[in-house]
Amino acid sequence: MASRSENTVTINQPAEKVHAALTNADYWAFIAQTLSPEPGELNSFEQTEGGAVVTLFEVLPLDILPEAVRAMISQALKVKRVVTVGPLADNAAHISYNADVKGTPVDFEGEINLSGDDSTTTLSYTNDVSVNIPFMGPAIEPKVAEALGDLFNNEGELTERWISENA
Repeated sequence: MASRSENTVTINQPAEKVHAALTNADYWAFIAQTLSPEPGELNSFEQTEGGAVVTLFEVLPLDILPEAVRAMISQALKVKRVVTVGPLADNAAHISYNADVKGTPVDFEGEINLSGDDSTTTLSYTNDVSVNIPFMGPAIEPKVAEALGDLFNNEGELTERWISENA
């Protein structure tokens, strides 16, 4: 059974600019390279009707993972994350993602509601984290969810920086 978590990230940029970044391949290449201390890669990027579908291969080093997870693995986690960005309408958009952590019983997915105005954008995350380890999974899931929240906060800061430097 998965654990659900929610977190909110505020970006001090207009909704239109945040959505423009989320539908830009250069933005995602920047995120893949800088989100984690170990660079990842933008595997694929596809424009859709007003949005985009992005596949990232990311590396999460052991030191940013919860201690309970570090005790069970011996190397950085390789994550395949697929992000689907919907079109922007009235300063709002729907985004979804799913992630598979290669070689582990951990995966996570979520829904993100983008809303904002001419000065700030809010990303409201609802995340489902699943750790399929008998007896231990339910105890580890909240720790993974907390680490995800930290990761998304960092991604928000990087988004703000990228827009400032590129828009």
